[in-house]
Amino acid sequence: MATLPQLYRSTLRQFAANSIHARTARSPSIPAHLRVFFESGRAIERGSDDARRFERDVENLVLFLKARRLHKELVDRYNPTHDMTTAERVEATANRVGLQGPLEFDPSNPRPLPTGEAAEGEAAEEGQGTLQTMFAPKH
Repeated sequence: MATLPQLYRSTLRQFAANSIHARTARSPSIPAHLRVFFESGRAIERGSDDARRFERDVENLVLFLKARRLHKELVDRYNPTHDMTTAERVEATANRVGLQGPLEFDPSNPRPLPTGEAAEGEAAEEGQGTLQTMFAPKH
């Protein structure tokens, strides 16, 4: 059975580990709310059902915070596109399978679309074929 100060410190450590902000930029309200919460836990008589329930709830909170941090680390590691915009995600997926997405129209800087031999020349310069050359029947 953990003591109240041990539970407080482990909870505070997990909140600090889960924080996305630097130590100086963190809100001081979280430790203050935790102190108030644990002060209310001191009023509970030791060994009572309420004390065991309080301890179990705090241990569950610590376990939840650990699991949340681990889940975030795993998502970062195994899903590298999770924090990208939709356009970036589409481009990354296309690049992963060896395709190149079309150039998007930029109204502030319109440029003519390449046609015919100019398009094939650009594709050859980049080292990639067009869809027509990639899927054309071989003679």
